[in-house]
Amino acid sequence: MMKKRTPVEIYMIFIGLFFFLNIINTYFLTVQGINRYIAPFPHTFLGELNAMLGNFSVLFLMMILGFLFIKKMKNRMIFLMIVTFFLNFCIFWFGVFNLFFGTAFSIPAATIFKNPSDGFAMGTFLNAMLELITYARILVFVPFIALLVIYLRSDRNKLNTTTFKVTPKKYIASILLVSLTLFTSVFAYYEQYKQVLPLNSVKSTFAVQNLGVYPYYIGEIIGQPFDLDLVSFLNLQEDEDLAEAYQVYNKNVSSYTNFFNGNTYSNRLMIDDAISTLYIDDVLKDGDNLHGILEGKNLVLIHLESLNTFLLESEYTKDRFTFLNALLQESVYFSNFYNNVGMGVSSDGELSMMTGLYPMGDRTLYWEHEKLEYELDSIVSYFKDDGYYAEAIHGDKAKFYNRDVIYPDLYGFDNFYSLEDFIQDGYNVEDGYLYDTENNLIHQSPWISDYHLADYVYEKGTSLINQHGQVMLFPLTMMPHTPYEFDPNGIRYDVYPEISRKISHVTLSYINYVDYVNDVIERFFFSETGEDHTLDNSVYVFYSDHGSGIKNGDLDIILNRTMSVVETRRELQRVPAWIYVPGETYVTHGDVTLRQGLLTGNQRLVRSQVDMYRTIIELFNLPVENDPYYGVHGLSTEKTFALDNRLMDVATDDVFYSMRNPAKTYPLHHSVDESLYAYILRFKQLSDIILSHGDMQAHIKEAMERIYGI
Repeated sequence: MMKKRTPVEIYMIFIGLFFFLNIINTYFLTVQGINRYIAPFPHTFLGELNAMLGNFSVLFLMMILGFLFIKKMKNRMIFLMIVTFFLNFCIFWFGVFNLFFGTAFSIPAATIFKNPSDGFAMGTFLNAMLELITYARILVFVPFIALLVIYLRSDRNKLNTTTFKVTPKKYIASILLVSLTLFTSVFAYYEQYKQVLPLNSVKSTFAVQNLGVYPYYIGEIIGQPFDLDLVSFLNLQEDEDLAEAYQVYNKNVSSYTNFFNGNTYSNRLMIDDAISTLYIDDVLKDGDNLHGILEGKNLVLIHLESLNTFLLESEYTKDRFTFLNALLQESVYFSNFYNNVGMGVSSDGELSMMTGLYPMGDRTLYWEHEKLEYELDSIVSYFKDDGYYAEAIHGDKAKFYNRDVIYPDLYGFDNFYSLEDFIQDGYNVEDGYLYDTENNLIHQSPWISDYHLADYVYEKGTSLINQHGQVMLFPLTMMPHTPYEFDPNGIRYDVYPEISRKISHVTLSYINYVDYVNDVIERFFFSETGEDHTLDNSVYVFYSDHGSGIKNGDLDIILNRTMSVVETRRELQRVPAWIYVPGETYVTHGDVTLRQGLLTGNQRLVRSQVDMYRTIIELFNLPVENDPYYGVHGLSTEKTFALDNRLMDVATDDVFYSMRNPAKTYPLHHSVDESLYAYILRFKQLSDIILSHGDMQAHIKEAMERIYGI
């Protein structure tokens, strides 16, 4: 068929398909109907038209620049096939990025790949390859395949003898015309961006939809970050305006009005404003005042990896948490708690807990610190100001997330004990950890077993308390971590026979980790032989950094109900957190005996990691003086919101919705109040400004002190 056509006809068809197929191919990154892993903005006529013009302009410029040096039809077709394969390959890997992160790729987000990949790389790669088959991602290579077929079915000898000559004037005119089109497209994009959701965390997703995949990434490559200067955008150049903007959200004041209900609250929580389920032992009581009831106690702040609340609620998994369920009855449990993470994932969870700030969402602050050298307030520095010794303990490499720099320089930890230190002190990663001597059970993984971490926390904590008197310990568990390998119990199909064959291998691996998580949490309080390993005069605060990210309808099966995309995101962003204040007496729940909690209750209102920051500050009466903070108290009845800083999902006690598309809500058909949307958007913008420069928080505090005298 093709050989019957003239070379010119084949050539024109080839070029037309080059443009058409490569433009259509971008929809694999922008349309949720063919990419279930993204959270797009509403599609508009203007946005789609602008993206088409932008994509066309870049493809045309690539073609015309190549044709300047390539004259023969055959060679030009080969050139366009090479370009197409490269573009298709990029779209495939951008789609893989969607799979793991749920948002569009950007160059600032690429700092996440600075982390060592030991233990993750192979499983992640296999998941990506599986996508080619199970989700038909091979379709992104259709443009290349189509052009290759046309080329192979053509008379290549004739193509090789046919050349095109275009005058320099026509080349220049074409380049100028397309450049003008591209400039217009960029201008139109910026105007839409500023009107819709002017936040850098959603910039990449909005840009690939409304500017075009190709112009956005070409712009990033040549050094155009497409970032928005929020200080100028919000007209906050003057210190008076800056101080006023932050004072509206500052909670470290004697009296402030809550946005949600108009009630007045204070930075000193009283019993009357606490949750009704709260029990406070007489040992802790200080009249009606809850401020400082944990003052002087040690803090063990335990970071749990990838634990979702739904595991504590699913009929299939909840009863396997034998120890954890008993522990929660002796704790203040936050049953409606959310993560605040962005692209920094685990490190962002740490950031919000340690500083009470939202991460920017599109980059990893721990790596950005290399360029900006942040100066931020943190609970670590406050504990140290109060005479505490602070140490972080993690079973991964010290350089993972740049922690070997961040922990001492940004937060002020006295010591960071990492994988290298464990090895130096005799741990053999290849041999693994003998966590059950009686049954000769060994946990092998590329990292330190969390069983060993828990044992070490008691051993090191006891030593440090004897040496320093008051300590803050920050142990971070390593597992379960996507793709949920290295479970010492192995992959088991008989534990959940009703669903194990209905869910993916990755999801089954994740829920199989329930037994491990329960046992590791118990290990923080009891040794292998049942000896009490609870640190005296200590408070244990547990929080999960982020959710599991399981996909493809598996969560519907685990929770035994059909959920919308938005409800699924809500469940994946809900993570458990609790405060355990062990006393001296013991209580028994079923087969579990543990120390009775001196502070118990169930906080059912929305809370998140930034709220835990304030909660710790006020319960321990840390010396924050007039430093502003912005969350609400974890034990109060005050309403607030939680914000996921990667997808920009918002959780309130009434509704869960996407700031990218407020029409997408859970429950369905629940309207989002415009004033609420604006209130949350402005605070997110102000939070981003704090992290826009290394010394910005200090500058804002100085302005607030000068203007308000605080």
